[in-house]
Amino acid sequence: MKDVYRLLILTAVLAVAGCKSELKTENGGVAVIDLASEVGKGKIVNLSEIASDIRYVKLETSDSSLIGEFPYVFYENERIYFFSKWVLKVFDKDGKFLFKFHKIGRGPQEYKMIRNIRIMSGTGEIMVQTKAMEGTGNLIFYDRNGNFLKKKSIPYNNNAYQNKFYEVNDNLFITAASPILKKSTYWSAIVYDSLLNVIKTIPTSSIPEYEMQKYDEITISKKRSAKSSITLFRIPYPELYRFKDNIRFLFSLNDTIFSIDSKLNYSPAFCINYGKYKNVSKNRDHITYLGGDHININPEFFIESEENIILQFNMRDFCLEPYDEILKSRKGQRVFKHSYCYALYNKKTGKFTFLNQPVKGVLGFKDDLKGGPVFLPTSISSDFQASALFTASQIIDFASTNDVKGEFREIVKGLKDTDNPIVAIVKMK
Repeated sequence: MKDVYRLLILTAVLAVAGCKSELKTENGGVAVIDLASEVGKGKIVNLSEIASDIRYVKLETSDSSLIGEFPYVFYENERIYFFSKWVLKVFDKDGKFLFKFHKIGRGPQEYKMIRNIRIMSGTGEIMVQTKAMEGTGNLIFYDRNGNFLKKKSIPYNNNAYQNKFYEVNDNLFITAASPILKKSTYWSAIVYDSLLNVIKTIPTSSIPEYEMQKYDEITISKKRSAKSSITLFRIPYPELYRFKDNIRFLFSLNDTIFSIDSKLNYSPAFCINYGKYKNVSKNRDHITYLGGDHININPEFFIESEENIILQFNMRDFCLEPYDEILKSRKGQRVFKHSYCYALYNKKTGKFTFLNQPVKGVLGFKDDLKGGPVFLPTSISSDFQASALFTASQIIDFASTNDVKGEFREIVKGLKDTDNPIVAIVKMK
């Protein structure tokens, strides 16, 4: 236990030290993302600043290939993957429908409940993480055509809840973790070998005491009986992202982005200088989703290429361009107000830039390469091709008010509102 706390102290010290450093290259050190000096500034950034090319893919539309509601798009190894309502639909790089992947069942090669689905880096193989009542489950591997390969049971851990699994490489897997009890060893991740044996645990980074109070023990009564109550304690999981053979760690309560490599070296990779905009107030009553005197990163969005990182921040009182998001469903539409802003960090120059909206209420990069709509990637492949998704009606509306040309003009021809979405794929620098 003493060794664990020594690691916690060391991690916190490294994070603080990183914030005081300047951009360094081959000599090592921790690069600083200087947010504080750019608050109140910003500019419209062209897509050509971060990408060398963009192509728009019109997906085949048929009864079997129709994409469901709220899809998430991946691109890997020259295939386009859509995940919607536990169903994966796969297209080739030109939009031709290949197959539907949906293995719900009780057979040895099937699953009942999905916790996560991953498209394996480089190969395009499919990894399904199932969940069980005891919090364990399995990892089930399929080839890129959806054929069963193998199944591995996830070991139960007495100290930590386990979240989504990610592959570092073929022999290393990592899962985000959160302590089960307040007196548990505090881990933020667990590293497994190919047989799912634990080979390393990652301590939780330093969290202020006033923040810890929000995540104290909570007793919940089951079936309205005190005798069947349970006590919960949980620190938020870190969000994990893959970059080459590294896994990045983003914490909502920390200003440091950590990384672990294939040799299991865990260290700070980047530090965000929040300056006077850092969350330090012990009185949180005046802080809301839209208002307050501090800025924090949204760990659920992170796109990293060779040269750049795209991040998202909740700006609260310091948001220059608040916006409304309209979500439509079968029950109608709802309007959500936001104070988020995206930002670009260039790893080579150290330049940090807040992204102004190219079109009011539309966030992302201006497409100066093909003249298409504002582009904001939602995922990125192992060879740094980033993807974004547009509904057919979005493309039709854009073409009706803009002078579209060339390849993009061909995409619009014959497009109907009921057609499958259009995928934009850019080659990131």
